[in-house]
Amino acid sequence: MSLTPPNLTWLDCDFDDLSARHVHSLLKLRQQIFIIEQTCIFPDIDGLDPRCRHIIAYEGDDVLAAARIVAPGIDPDHAEQGDRPAIGRVVTSDRLRGQGIGREVMRRAIEVCEKQFAGKPIYLNGQLYLRGFYESLGFVQFGDEYDEDGIAHISMERPANLKEVQQEE
Repeated sequence: MSLTPPNLTWLDCDFDDLSARHVHSLLKLRQQIFIIEQTCIFPDIDGLDPRCRHIIAYEGDDVLAAARIVAPGIDPDHAEQGDRPAIGRVVTSDRLRGQGIGREVMRRAIEVCEKQFAGKPIYLNGQLYLRGFYESLGFVQFGDEYDEDGIAHISMERPANLKEVQQEE
């Protein structure tokens, strides 16, 4: 059974393959959630997007959910990522929350990481309040919680070759 509403289109691509309208909508969505909704002033446009793989769900020109995959070694602010790929900037429009879209974004991002970086664990820099959600996808916390831009975060890793975890949101 698919958790995806029938009108969403999914795209897995490099940044340069996104249309200008989708880039604009993606940045607008991330601004709405990460900066306005979470009242967190931080540099979302950090220069990494053009070097990342993106998973997006959209309807028309509107990006409604997304995540980016950061290859090892390109993010100078997260040395703890090491030689693992990282999933970040996971976001879902407030109008789709509770419908399993966040889980679907993560499932697709994990799948891409497993294909492109076979045999490597996956790193995640997650907000503390989402620990249970990420654990349900096979991620395990390592280290202590820390503050990033005024929000409690944790480092997590999903072991390589982990069988897909089946658990409802």
